[in-house]
Amino acid sequence: MEQKLPGWVDLVLRGRWVAAALAATLLALFTTDQPFDLADFAAYGQRILDGHLSGVYEDGWNQAGPVQLLVSWLLMIGGSTGTPAAAVRVAVNVGLALGAMALCRRLNTGTGRPAGLRETATGLLVLLWLAVPVPWYGHPAELLVPVLWSYASVLHRRERTGTAAALLGVSVAIAPWAILGFPCLLAVTGLRRAIRAWILAGAVGVAFYLPFVLAGNFHMFSHVWRVDDDTLIRLLFPDLATVTWPLRLVQAVLVAGTCAAVAYRFRGQRVVYAAAPAAASLIRIFSDPVSLRYYWITVAVATVLAFVLVSDAERPRRQLLALLLGYLAAFGGLATRQVPGTIACLVVLAALLIAGETRKAVNVAPGDTVLTPRA
Repeated sequence: MEQKLPGWVDLVLRGRWVAAALAATLLALFTTDQPFDLADFAAYGQRILDGHLSGVYEDGWNQAGPVQLLVSWLLMIGGSTGTPAAAVRVAVNVGLALGAMALCRRLNTGTGRPAGLRETATGLLVLLWLAVPVPWYGHPAELLVPVLWSYASVLHRRERTGTAAALLGVSVAIAPWAILGFPCLLAVTGLRRAIRAWILAGAVGVAFYLPFVLAGNFHMFSHVWRVDDDTLIRLLFPDLATVTWPLRLVQAVLVAGTCAAVAYRFRGQRVVYAAAPAAASLIRIFSDPVSLRYYWITVAVATVLAFVLVSDAERPRRQLLALLLGYLAAFGGLATRQVPGTIACLVVLAALLIAGETRKAVNVAPGDTVLTPRA
């Protein structure tokens, strides 16, 4: 028999969808920050639409892919002074909050009050991220990157290799660093089949950038990054002032290697579809020479997805670990505490995965079997 809750709690649970939409709307209306780089990216997107491909990447600072430039242009329709229009902000915020709650309902089998509590917790976690404010601190198009990584793994498990590779290629067209999440496929397949998908995905990604290379003035790989004070690189190499692409390649090996290890080692758990993207995103932030709040945007998506994917048949302790991961990440992004924030999140992520090893026999509804990796 369910324990009786205070009347106001039952009222919130019954009206959780409306409450989430209203809260997301208010956060959108009161968000006045100019998203980092969005106006410049939108201007480049306009150049692409005008057919002026030469010079889009003449400045090395532009590390956004062509898809991100076009999405930025879309988001800035009707906007002014570098800020998207209020209607756009409201639509995105409400879509993110209600979309996460709908996904929680779709991927879990609970009913009644327990299901309402999970959906409410999911909505509150999204609202916390919207208060950071993700995605309006910068690079909102990068919200799609961990989604593409995760869904590419789902499709690869369905043996739709070409479509999975295309999605990974699109993620690279959003941001070149998205190649670091390709090892997520190891959660559902062996190395040989994954390599075939990676080659196809790489070809798709290159195809997006090739017109800009052929148009000339392509200097994306000439960029030099200044090392910020509150980064691991500064702690390890105090005299290092800048970072170039060779050191970025070392970082890439670390990030992709961690992603591969998590994906393969914990491939028997449904949550690995979120855990592998979360690991890649956290290690990227942990090892990055630059400290920017918008880097946490992919962590936001991955940690919300992790909570959604922890089955309602799991022990409450594991569900709480997934929720704790999301809240720790949100506060880490809010405080921009790059090194301690990522370390705390990685510890909780490891605890979440290890806890899943003690109970692999979880009841999963037929509609969720696609999200249960093969052993």
